Amino acid sequence: MNKIICLLLLLLSFNIRAQHGNLPLGYDASLLFEKELNNTQLHTSFKPLVKSLVNMKIDLDSLYQTKFINDKDIWYKRKLFYEHTLILNGNDYKVYLSPIIHLDKGKDIHIKKDILTNTRGFMVEGDIGRLVSFSSSFLENQSIFPEYIDYRIRSKKVVPGQGFARDFKKTGFDYAMASGYVSVKPGNKYLIQFGHGKNFIGDGYRSLLISDNSYNYPFLRVQSNFEHIQYTYLCAELLDINYFEDNSTDNNNMGYAKKYLSSHYISANISSNFNLGIFQSVIWDTNIDSGNKGFDIKHINPISLFRPLIYHYKTPHNLMLGINVKYKLPFRSYLYGQLVLDDFKNNKIHVLDYWNNSRYGYQFGAKLYDFIGIENLCFQLEYNLVRPFTYAEQNTRVNYGHYNQSLAHPIGANFSEKILIISYRKNRWGVNSKLIVTKYGDEIEGHSSYGHDIYNSIYDYQNSPNQLSQMYQGDITDILFSQLNVSYLINPASNLKIHFSVMKRVKASQLIESNSIIYNIGIKTDLFNHYYDF
Repeated sequence: MNKIICLLLLLLSFNIRAQHGNLPLGYDASLLFEKELNNTQLHTSFKPLVKSLVNMKIDLDSLYQTKFINDKDIWYKRKLFYEHTLILNGNDYKVYLSPIIHLDKGKDIHIKKDILTNTRGFMVEGDIGRLVSFSSSFLENQSIFPEYIDYRIRSKKVVPGQGFARDFKKTGFDYAMASGYVSVKPGNKYLIQFGHGKNFIGDGYRSLLISDNSYNYPFLRVQSNFEHIQYTYLCAELLDINYFEDNSTDNNNMGYAKKYLSSHYISANISSNFNLGIFQSVIWDTNIDSGNKGFDIKHINPISLFRPLIYHYKTPHNLMLGINVKYKLPFRSYLYGQLVLDDFKNNKIHVLDYWNNSRYGYQFGAKLYDFIGIENLCFQLEYNLVRPFTYAEQNTRVNYGHYNQSLAHPIGANFSEKILIISYRKNRWGVNSKLIVTKYGDEIEGHSSYGHDIYNSIYDYQNSPNQLSQMYQGDITDILFSQLNVSYLINPASNLKIHFSVMKRVKASQLIESNSIIYNIGIKTDLFNHYYDF
């Protein structure tokens, strides 16, 4: 105990402050610095990015100061338009605090339904000494959603990417979300972060490996940086909130059914233009019932891609492998892609007829900054395809999901998707347009699973893979999603903005058709991705 106290005192004694906090995951907030990062050799595929690593390549404070800050403004203008609301600054610490708000009002025109969001919360970030940084945020929300989101929430019991949904005024939902982490950087090459939040692997809008689509989860992130190679180990505790209820099993006051994710990601700069990432993850069950012994230490394997030992044990698990690639083009642009493989048995890939009958997904895309020579015009194209039953398992307790949501893509599996995003910023004004064309094979009530819902078992697929491996099998569904958003950035420190949005969604399937036109206007702290574009 005395050694621990001495270590903590040592950490707090340095006069140089740390900056090992995370940059926001929000798509719009990331555009402020992404273009500059593309000219560096920084490993950008594992997110959130850490400020101290980014500052080794570009000066974030100088970047924001050049774009927005006027030091000559009087204090209340700085607080409103440039800085955090409260800043505590000492010799060996610095703490920032700002409110988080999201006040929106709109209408679903086709069904004449009023929609609203009322979010209040706070964010606190700080640095202690030169080794420790921390962050904490809490959001309390009440919302009335468009009909297609409302249907998803009532079927899943969870607001997409956010908390457990409770009824609010008959047609709305009350939900909350807490996030936080502590980062410790014991050396120039190592980072340890423990928290409750989300992670993302990839360089595109979606990720087929790990995305920020699901709800927050407790995690441990250990990262090593060696210039051309970055290695990241991620361990997370996940929940299946329906398991005990669906299986008529007594939870013995254990709360929700638990499982764990252990993943390894190696990012290597093969050349100045080409980056290759190798991904491996395993999900295993930990509940103390049916002979399961609970947490199994052997799954915490510190050696990446070294898995044969685990297959000698008869424990339920879900193994996935993947790759992520990025190739830089001239003029601050790049190509990117992903491949995820999820069909393993007896430690061997099903090579025979794999392409036609097995479970995998892939992504390719391009992101171009300063498109056609116009400064701050960003153009992004992306294509995603995931075959039926990918991410699912025969034992549904170890599927690739958390809190009734996919850890990867919000659609699940058995789909293809085309995405076009065009963003433009001029000073504090921003315009973002999005077009998404999706096709998937939905589940049909009363039938066996067609491989769309990752929370369904793959038992039938394993018995008849040739009959249940057709893309878009089930209820063929097409969705056309388009959105235009115009915003004015009030404060870049918290990405507080006023915005107006109009969205159209057309869904057509063999069983149902729907058409939504939705507009809303409001003010929000735009730090998080909310994937309502499904």
